[in-house]
Amino acid sequence: MKIQAGIGFSKIRKAAEAGVEAASSALAGLAGERPALIIVFTTPRYDLSALIEGIRSVTGTARLIGATGSGEIVQGRHLGFGGGVSVLALTAGPYRFGVASAAGIKGNLDRAGRAITRESKAEAGPSPHAAVVLLADCLAGDLQQLVQGVYRITGPKVAISGGAAGDELKFERTFVFHDDRVIEGGAVALWIASETPVKVVTRHGWEPIGIPLLVTRAEGTEIIELGGRPAAEAYEEQLGFAPGQLSADKFWGTSIVHPFGLLQSDGTAVIRVARSKTEQGTLRIQGCVPPTGSAVQVMGSSTEALLDVAGEVAAVALADQPEAGVLLVFSCAARAVILGSRLSEEAQRLQSAARETPTFGFYCCGEFARTAGVLGTHNATITALAL
Repeated sequence: MKIQAGIGFSKIRKAAEAGVEAASSALAGLAGERPALIIVFTTPRYDLSALIEGIRSVTGTARLIGATGSGEIVQGRHLGFGGGVSVLALTAGPYRFGVASAAGIKGNLDRAGRAITRESKAEAGPSPHAAVVLLADCLAGDLQQLVQGVYRITGPKVAISGGAAGDELKFERTFVFHDDRVIEGGAVALWIASETPVKVVTRHGWEPIGIPLLVTRAEGTEIIELGGRPAAEAYEEQLGFAPGQLSADKFWGTSIVHPFGLLQSDGTAVIRVARSKTEQGTLRIQGCVPPTGSAVQVMGSSTEALLDVAGEVAAVALADQPEAGVLLVFSCAARAVILGSRLSEEAQRLQSAARETPTFGFYCCGEFARTAGVLGTHNATITALAL
């Protein structure tokens, strides 16, 4: 039985009313069928408790997950910064869902990942195939540790997708949702039990412009040394700047368009964005620092190259799932900033490539996508999962 999807959104400023409007529209798309799962993405400007209460007043006890971010993707539209909320209602179709969450995960990421994955898997029950959708606080530290904990339970055959909750790039407070709970500093996992394989597709559109650099010292979420030199100095040199020429207050404007590519054994690169430069000359990485001993290259791209991968992601994700009821999309808030006035084109290209399959997602602060190996955290990347 094909999964059925209903999508609704609202820009009403009052939280409860917005929740009711978006949820009502989403349920209308199910043509009377009962929802098994509700997914909510919103910007953090609402009274989030009132928003979720409004949604649940319509959707009832159906399992609910969600997160705050930096704008929602809804069937070819980008809702943008502001007070918007989007709601996806799904029937069970051929899947069984399990949901679990944890609060206060900072400093305990691996254990939290294991716990919520184990619990959500138990709720969904056994199946020959599965996938996990993971949503987490972007400020919780090295999120690769969280993915590592998830992977300890999933093993290599279960795909992992999702994104880190954001707050319109303020980097102050982010939230995830689990049923009627609004959780700060936490994570929520959705286990999808399936009789057939569930595929996650990831693309970024970046190309190397610098020479490979060895990470010789990294701690927490900071790269301290590259090639035995202060990280900021080595990074600036790759871009043709004199040491210290790229000031801390102007750093983000450059680093967002020149992230690092963490080199993989198959020749691909996982993208890491340096969010800021410290007074000590270290580089603070968003979400997950490349580990000591890894090789990175400074990357570059163009607006057109970044947009081109949107259609590719949708087409590849749906190639093996032609009967999918929805395409879940997680794109990066950094991409949103880079694309600027052309940002709406990304949502349009996703929907155009998906054709009749509705697209639904949000702009997050770090993407989760494990398709091979343990590494599964990304920046400035777009990933999708067809159900």
